Amino acid sequence: MARYDSNLAYVYDGAAAPERVRSTAPQPARVPAGRPHLDVYTGEGREANQLVSPVFTHVVKVFCVLVALFFAIGVARVTIASVTAAYLNANAEVSSSLEAARDESSNLEVMNSVYGSDTRIRDLATGTLGMVEPEGSITLDLSEGDGASASAAEGDAAAADAADPAPADAQ
Repeated sequence: MARYDSNLAYVYDGAAAPERVRSTAPQPARVPAGRPHLDVYTGEGREANQLVSPVFTHVVKVFCVLVALFFAIGVARVTIASVTAAYLNANAEVSSSLEAARDESSNLEVMNSVYGSDTRIRDLATGTLGMVEPEGSITLDLSEGDGASASAAEGDAAAADAADPAPADAQ
């Protein structure tokens, strides 16, 4: 009987003995000296931890995954756009340097045609250096490659000089 006389019996059983329940009004607890006071609340035990519905938790998880996917796609898009912009800038620089090289090439071709023209060289030779054009010319044919034709060409050149009555010092 001692078991039903304490508050501990109420905790284990969940209900006091029917003869001990007198009124429903709260009464001050009788706590024996030296023992801690123990309050008991009725509840659902382990089921009380599930304050949030599992469906709601699933929806929140799916939403978090979608948000993470949205941010990942955004980061990938920005990365691709920045790489594309970098390649376009590099292509523009190469195009501008290529255009500058083409302009320089056309300027060099004009300068080559101006400075390398036969008339300009002839004018410089006659005007500045006092040179004159020769009256006669000799052509050597070395296309056959054997020594006999080279010696024959030299003999022809000597004969042409002997036949020319104009002295070389006359000019």
